[in-house]
Amino acid sequence: MADDTSETGLVSRVSDWRSTRRSFVAGVGSAAGLGAFTGNGAAQMGSDPVRSGAVSLVYRENGQYRVTDGTGVAFRTTADGNAEEAFQYAFDAVPDGGGTVVAAADTFRFGGPATLGDDTALTGQRGTRFVGSQVGRRDDPLPTDDQENPLPRGHDLIRVRGDNAAVTNVEFDGAGTQLDSHAVQADDCTGVLIANNRTVNGFQMALSFTGCENVVVRGNEVVNPNWYGITSRGAPEGGDRDLKRSTDVVVAENRVSGMKFNNIATYNVSNFAVVGNVVFDGGHSLIACSPAQQGTIVGNVCRNLNKFGGDPGGEAGIEIEYKETHLSEAVAGTPAATSYDITVSGNQIENCEVGFISRTVPADAADTDPREERRPYSFTVTGNAINDCEAAGIRIRSGASGVVATNTIRNTGTAIDVDDAFTEDVQRDLNVARD
Repeated sequence: MADDTSETGLVSRVSDWRSTRRSFVAGVGSAAGLGAFTGNGAAQMGSDPVRSGAVSLVYRENGQYRVTDGTGVAFRTTADGNAEEAFQYAFDAVPDGGGTVVAAADTFRFGGPATLGDDTALTGQRGTRFVGSQVGRRDDPLPTDDQENPLPRGHDLIRVRGDNAAVTNVEFDGAGTQLDSHAVQADDCTGVLIANNRTVNGFQMALSFTGCENVVVRGNEVVNPNWYGITSRGAPEGGDRDLKRSTDVVVAENRVSGMKFNNIATYNVSNFAVVGNVVFDGGHSLIACSPAQQGTIVGNVCRNLNKFGGDPGGEAGIEIEYKETHLSEAVAGTPAATSYDITVSGNQIENCEVGFISRTVPADAADTDPREERRPYSFTVTGNAINDCEAAGIRIRSGASGVVATNTIRNTGTAIDVDDAFTEDVQRDLNVARD
């Protein structure tokens, strides 16, 4: 519902901003950490993919969610687990030239997702918190020993469906949901920034992007989703976003812990970098390329892998693989179906079943042909420190044209384990193993 500019009763923080557009955007920019604003109200966003013009604020007051652009209340609705209505209004009101929606330092309770489009940035302030809701229950096909089906279902909180978009500085609370929920889910977008957010208390997949190009996921803290922390696959029940191919991807400086499967799951990505992340307490390989091409996995800290439903060959701190069940129809049978041209360097891996693994996992475990025909190739594993990995430091179950060199391996069952039946031209040199 829209109001005219004569509406009164805004709290002082809003009334101070609405005297002029210039003072409004300056106040919001300072509070939200958006950087300096020019005299015409354009935010200087630095390296972010959005150059913001219009700015609006979503806040809660007197039992209502409200939206203001600094000249008055443009939208209001009774606050009753329906924050998505206010945010959707603000996203839809962003002009063609782009804009920023600022969420006030408050708790917003959502009953469903809000979707932002082209040239839109959503940013929170210190204390901004988005809380989801449970919408039913269903069986998880792979529950852990401490999960009892059916598990609570949720919903996405923020969906990104436009180019040149950003979601930053928000704490997302999954309300205990375990299935069908994302904190942020970007689909078919070019130019996506997901940065400096925190996710807690659920979500099937916390931060997700599918079918995207030019993606940066940076500086987030992700705690205890059910399946994946940061991932290039989606979780819509009966949907078609799962496992679309993404390109030009950076996943950097995130802290991800407590997953049932992979902490960072870069599936079906190319031209990628996974750099400087701290990942721990996962149930499958902590960082997984399944498959991925032409990328780097550099300078990450991986520790404490708690094996859950392991694939043949053991779970690892870092893995590259061909896995038949991870292939979309668009990828199956093409070179993009397997992993190649990947550098794994300078990582610290500790207390995992296996430190690094290269492997092939066909849908039929008895079918060995893919281990020769679809094995990862042209990979480099150098300069990693691998400690206390019970089964093996480095395991090559299938692979070709690879280099394993200058790694330091300590306290492992087997330092370097290469399956000669399914490997070809894997060079090993200058590795150091010590008990």
